[in-house]
Amino acid sequence: ADLRARFSGQPPPPRTMTMVAARFRGVLLAIALAEAAANSLYVAKKCRGHNCPEPQFPILDYAEAENKCVCRQNPCLDFEGKTHSCTSLDYPYLTYTYSESRKLSCGCSPRVFYSPLHIAQDLCPGHHCDNHEHPVLDWDEENGRCICRSHPCEDVAGVRHQCLDARFPILRYREDEPEYPGGEPKP
Repeated sequence: ADLRARFSGQPPPPRTMTMVAARFRGVLLAIALAEAAANSLYVAKKCRGHNCPEPQFPILDYAEAENKCVCRQNPCLDFEGKTHSCTSLDYPYLTYTYSESRKLSCGCSPRVFYSPLHIAQDLCPGHHCDNHEHPVLDWDEENGRCICRSHPCEDVAGVRHQCLDARFPILRYREDEPEYPGGEPKP
């Protein structure tokens, strides 16, 4: 019956619409989870010991006005009343950039991407990193400029970390608080 409705031009039965809506919500959750990779060394340093375990708000960010770390959702999931999504298997990941005038642009990419809003919108508007070797937009605090860097986990003491399980494709980075006062944080 569902196939006949699909090819006859008739709307699908309500049960089919419910299943489509459930699948769409599942896709949105997967996109939100896919955006959970924390890559900025600057934000990781500012937010040592913080974590964002909620799939709806996976982006570890720094809210400068409040001088605190926060967990955010991908800004394209709720932008001007629209929920953006990526349905192509070739470009499945929801991405975003901010123009120099701090206007949000949403798109889709073949690679998982996110940048803390403090980096993308406040410190580095108009910047983005297209280089596959250095895809992470970050803030170089020492030199006061935006940079593109490799993922911090790609070379930890000579070891390249990867996520080979398709169910968990996101390589995550964060810093813990030092174990003792004055100690170096553990990546």
